[in-house]
This record gives sequence, C-alpha cells and structure tokens, in this order.
Amino acid sequence: MQQWLRLPSTQHHSEVPLLFREPYIQRGFRQLHQPWRYYLLSVFQLHNETMNVWTHIVAVLLMGQRLWQLLSEVDLRHDAYSWPLLGGVSCGIVLYSCSSLAHCLQSHSHFSHYVAFMLDYAGVGLYGLGSLLLHLVYSSHDNFYYAVHDFYLAIGGVVAFAISYCCTMAKLLYARPYPFMRKIWQMAPVGAIYVLIIAPIVHRLWMCFLHDQDCGESIQYHSRQIAWFAVSAFFFASHWPQSTCPGRFDVFLHSHQLFHIAIMMCTLDQLSAVVLDFKARSDIIRSRPIPTVSSVLGPILLVALAQLLCIILYSVKVYKRLPESGKQKVNISSLQQIVPPTEAG
Repeated sequence: MQQWLRLPSTQHHSEVPLLFREPYIQRGFRQLHQPWRYYLLSVFQLHNETMNVWTHIVAVLLMGQRLWQLLSEVDLRHDAYSWPLLGGVSCGIVLYSCSSLAHCLQSHSHFSHYVAFMLDYAGVGLYGLGSLLLHLVYSSHDNFYYAVHDFYLAIGGVVAFAISYCCTMAKLLYARPYPFMRKIWQMAPVGAIYVLIIAPIVHRLWMCFLHDQDCGESIQYHSRQIAWFAVSAFFFASHWPQSTCPGRFDVFLHSHQLFHIAIMMCTLDQLSAVVLDFKARSDIIRSRPIPTVSSVLGPILLVALAQLLCIILYSVKVYKRLPESGKQKVNISSLQQIVPPTEAG
C-alpha cells in the first residue's frame, strides 16, 4: 500500500516536453507516462495543476449542493417550469467535472493531453448553452423574452458548438510558443456566447435602473457576475502575475488558477441570481409558454452529441498522426506533424 501511494516527484520545465510547458512556470510539472492512478492521486500532491483541479472540484460540490437543495424545494416531476433550472445546473456540473478531469489527467501523455482539453472545451460550450437557457427563461424582461425566444436557443446552440470546435482547432493549429491569434480562436466564441448570456441581463438592468421596472434582490448578483467575468477574461488572456516574477507563482496563484477562481465566482453568482429570479418572478415566468422536455433537453443533447462527434473525429486525427511507438511516448518533433509548419509558431 505504501508503494502504491508513493508519488513521483515533480519536474522542472526543462524536463518535460514543450507541449506541457506553461509560460513563466518553472517547476511543479508532473511526470508523463505514469500509471493512471498516479494522476488521480496527484490531486493530493502539490504541483502546478493542483489548484486548477481543486478549484473546480469545489465548484462541482457547490453546484451539486445547490442541485440537491433545488430537488428538495421544487417538484421536478410535475412542475415543467423548473426543468430549465435542472438543465442549466446540470450543465454547470458537467463544465466543472470536465475541467477538473482535464487538469488532473492531461499530463499522462501527448494524446491524453489533447483529448482531455477537447472534453474541457466541450464542457465550456455546454455550460454556455445551459446558462443562456437559464437567463432567457428566468431572468429576462418580458419585452426581451417575447422578441427573441423563437430563435435565441438555436443561435446559442450554434455558438456553444463553435466554442468546442474553435478551441479544439486552436489547440491543434498552433504549437508553443503560442501566438496571440490562438487566444482569439478561444476567446471569440466564448465572448460571443457570453454576450448572448448577458443580453437579457443588460436589458433587465436597463429596465430596472432607468425605468424602475423588474428590479429585485437578484440584480446585485447579476451585476456582480458581469464583473467576475471581466476579471476572469483578464486572467485568461494574460500571464499575470507569474510574468512579473517567474518561478514564484508556480504552484499557487498563477494566472490560470486565478482565472478558475474568477469564473467559479461568476457562475455561482449567475446561479444565485437565477434561483432568486425563479422564486421571485414566478408569476412572470409562469405566464410564458410551458417548457417541454424537447425544448429544454433537446438543444443540450444535440450540442453534446455534435461535440462528442467532434472530439472523436479530432482524437482519431491526432492518434493517427502520432508514430505507432509513440501513442504514449512521443518526441515533440514528431507531434509537430499535426500542425502545418507555417503555423507552428
């Protein structure tokens, strides 16, 4: 048992392949090609992914606790108006589960790294669609809802899939050192779906503050989640603070970890606001068309299926381009065959 629990020491960035290195992070990299149990047990080891894993494990637990609380408060079997709430919270749990698994398992091999983050991107897209559904159904003003409800989810579904696809392409098209264009591939579809998510909120804030209509306790949470998203975008796009002092933030509080914290706070405030709207705006919500299983789960399942097919397709492409002897162990030079030399960066 003692031998089974013993974990290999972490490595310096010069000891790991280029694919696994992060700018300004010098230490704390897990070893490649270890048994899968090593990566699962490494959540209890200090390395540069520990905080990434645990921030979203905490988010899964908080989302799960909120879902359990909702199940005790609403009659999901007979109250169709609660179904979008179930769908949106479930998408949040999927998002954080995929992210935690990706950061936990990505260091196993080059192939695992690519597949793990494809799943992570799928979770981001799926949550975007779930969040859009929640805000449209529960948090929008009637004027906004009736103007867009016929097509809003369809547009959201397309953008949600675009997140998965564009982030996957950004992962495959560019090699380190990554150009800023890679960030554009990633941030453009995420920014687009966030605009769709907060459009009903911005309209609601407008009606509240300028016309004193449809205000309520949830407004403070809606305002706060916008601020948290702006903070998360800053940390995602930057390498601060580790760029100011390389090596000091290897294990704790580098930019991606701060991004995780900010996006977790954003989504928790989103959920708090939506739950308050669900309870306080019941008369408004129940005057709208009754949700159906197909209208709630249909778009989510359709996007999830499209994402799964995308992951399978590009996983096969990556696998075929790795040398037979290198499905686990592969020289980084051979991996560059996946990307055109002119785009390798």
